[in-house]
Amino acid sequence: MCFLAPLAKIMLIFQLVKSFGKNFELYQREDTIGTLWNAIKKRYPYRGEDDKNYHPIPVLAGGPGTGKSRFLDEIERLLRHYIDESDEEIRNGFANMVVINTTYGNGSPANNKDIRFDIRSNSTTNSTNGETSLALRILFEYFQPQYEFVKLTFSAFNTLCNKLKAVDFTLDTALEVIHADFIKQSKQETSSCSPLVLVLGIDEFNNLHDLEKNACKDLIKSIGGVMCNSPAKIFFIPILTGTIEGAISKYITGSMHEPILLPLRLLNDDDAINIGKKMNLFNDEYVRLHPYFRMSVSDVGGHVRTLEYYYEYFAEQKNQKGKMKEIKTDEEKLKSSLYDVNIGKVMEHVKHRIVSKYQLDNFSNSLSIPLAKAILGLPVGKMDPVKKEYVKVENHELGKFLTYRDLVSMGFVNLVPAEAHYLIRLPYLWVCAIAEYSTDPELLMMHWKPMLQYDDPNNWQNFEDFNAKFLALRLSLFRLLGYEKINLKTLLKGAEFSHEFQNFEVVLPETKDIKLYKLQHRYPATKTYEKQKAKSANLDMRNGYFELDLLDDTKKYTGCVFLNAAGAPWDVFVLLKDGSSEFVICLCLQAKLTTTSKLIINQDLFDNEHKKVTTLLCI
Repeated sequence: MCFLAPLAKIMLIFQLVKSFGKNFELYQREDTIGTLWNAIKKRYPYRGEDDKNYHPIPVLAGGPGTGKSRFLDEIERLLRHYIDESDEEIRNGFANMVVINTTYGNGSPANNKDIRFDIRSNSTTNSTNGETSLALRILFEYFQPQYEFVKLTFSAFNTLCNKLKAVDFTLDTALEVIHADFIKQSKQETSSCSPLVLVLGIDEFNNLHDLEKNACKDLIKSIGGVMCNSPAKIFFIPILTGTIEGAISKYITGSMHEPILLPLRLLNDDDAINIGKKMNLFNDEYVRLHPYFRMSVSDVGGHVRTLEYYYEYFAEQKNQKGKMKEIKTDEEKLKSSLYDVNIGKVMEHVKHRIVSKYQLDNFSNSLSIPLAKAILGLPVGKMDPVKKEYVKVENHELGKFLTYRDLVSMGFVNLVPAEAHYLIRLPYLWVCAIAEYSTDPELLMMHWKPMLQYDDPNNWQNFEDFNAKFLALRLSLFRLLGYEKINLKTLLKGAEFSHEFQNFEVVLPETKDIKLYKLQHRYPATKTYEKQKAKSANLDMRNGYFELDLLDDTKKYTGCVFLNAAGAPWDVFVLLKDGSSEFVICLCLQAKLTTTSKLIINQDLFDNEHKKVTTLLCI
């Protein structure tokens, strides 16, 4: 191709990620690169075979902001580590490796030129030809071309290629051009050099699918064809990344190749903190002495994009505070500005940013059921419909309903394998944002929002309050999911049960009947009050509770959750109707099994217990 002759080839490292998180230390990608490398090693001995069964196509799929592009940016370093640790045959076979990343987003978004290309100068019709466009993208990223000493954009490069009638251009041709140039640049003999291993990362492949499904399907067939029958002395390794796992996997399977799904795990808390330390945003002392910081990192939930927003605003606040300080030493200035960072403001900023980025407020009607199942820890299938009423989605790949795999592609949830099904995982900050901005009537039930107010402190004295509201929330969520009856082990999933525990089936109250009451006198009543009649309840709600001086009619308050008075044998309880009789079951939380006397937790008791512990530690 004569057009490539005058191009100035500049070997620059092209990064897909250019935002604040571009230099994040890479964590939780051992499984990802391990799965990819095992597939490459297994395929390598059959690189000359044209049987599709020997050539599976790697796919890295996940929601927006989960680290797909960042993985591609590090793919060369990760692969070279595995190559260096391998035997001599592999080291020699992969001696000549070129890694190219191209994208259908950022500065080279998918457009009509990717799907329609004139193959004859006098043609009146266009033909679908994504292969030609991908070939040009590969050459653009490899050569980083200049034209008249000005670096070209991909759009300008594409236009020039059209003018110069770069027609019927195939992936084979692009690979051969790169192979020839690589041999020339490395001054190797064509006859004796090792084969060229060409790793191609294709980012945001979903954008091509959104533009033209047939172009996406045809291009996958072309990619598979080149894998089966690459030009001489070229080992071609494509990696498709995008948000639509279902469609890409379906097209790969339709081409008779096997998709290799690369796992993409969330970061754990230690990883997220280490990333910030590597960026010199804080030190070990700050982490140790600042529990609110540690909690806020945990609430980000290991979602890479959300963590990027968090550290970006954290750094801005830290720098602003540092400029305002008039302290002599740099060390004092750094320490003072660091401890002046307002974590609450950082989290509020991040929350508003993810709501805007992912349009959470516009999708709340689709998220009530997934949130309920996430909180309750109930398993789902990838292709399960999200809501009971089967929300219809326009142009859905399977035709009809929004599924949990769709929510993953949209970036709303993560699915973690759990035996034959999956558990839904959302960062706690996302859950709070969805609850706050939601207009879905199901999400406005009275026990949802009070439990999901992000910056609401939960002091140790309020633990009984938390348990009461959480129990009311669980009852509401199971009712939301359509449960009318439930056994106690399911209702209390996650608790430890004795062998003698009687797993009663109970009737779930309707959501409107699940109310919270705060008792003025303990239940069961002491002898002083056991024959006294209850006064009317205070209908004015305080902190989510109605006040009731005395509980004397259990059937009247069936389905209600009670916060008991001080000194009672248990702190929280709920009255539920037995599923097979007319009896009412009293389910108690935080029962005092070792004493029958009144015990009121106050500062004196706390100080006494603290003294006992510190005395033992000093022995």
